[in-house]
Amino acid sequence: MDNRFSQLLSYILHPLLIPLLATLAIMMRPDLYNIVLPDRLKFSFVSLVIVFTLVIPVVAVLLLKKFRAIDSIEMKNRNERTIPLLITATSYMVLLFFMKPANIPPLILYVLYSATFALLAGLIINLVYKISLHTLGWSALAATLASISLRFGTPLLLLIIISVIVAGFAGYARINQKAHNQAEVYLGYVAGLGIIALLSILH
Repeated sequence: MDNRFSQLLSYILHPLLIPLLATLAIMMRPDLYNIVLPDRLKFSFVSLVIVFTLVIPVVAVLLLKKFRAIDSIEMKNRNERTIPLLITATSYMVLLFFMKPANIPPLILYVLYSATFALLAGLIINLVYKISLHTLGWSALAATLASISLRFGTPLLLLIIISVIVAGFAGYARINQKAHNQAEVYLGYVAGLGIIALLSILH
């Protein structure tokens, strides 16, 4: 039962969902930006995020599984992750290409940039050492929200706390499933925090 709960947590807290959840969270806080977005435009933005950060990566993994390029959709083997991560990173960058010229609040663009850089960091690290993408993603989200809060003086403490708690649950689930050891999980936390801290300094 405990293992099934961990597996359920791994699916619910999958890192592919993070860009969508973060975008929705920012859009629900119009006080964070001074651009008035009509509902139709919001729908278009969210639809693009769903297609490029969720649909394309999932379809790519399913196709790779179908043609036996990977053994399972969990991709427990480090080497299996390279192509799916490369496809996903490319999809994220194409999304940024379409989003950048649009009249989109800079904060949403910053969130998408953060997700892309975190993913690229995961891809590079994975080439030499297996890393928990779950903890990397949720750690990066918590760091992104903290960065936004510090830069704009906006109280996002509740969202930050929720992200940290969720990151903890994600790490617990991955260790309990034996999908990762503790070092791989903690490396995810450090990498997620580190890449966003670097991006915040350079921005």
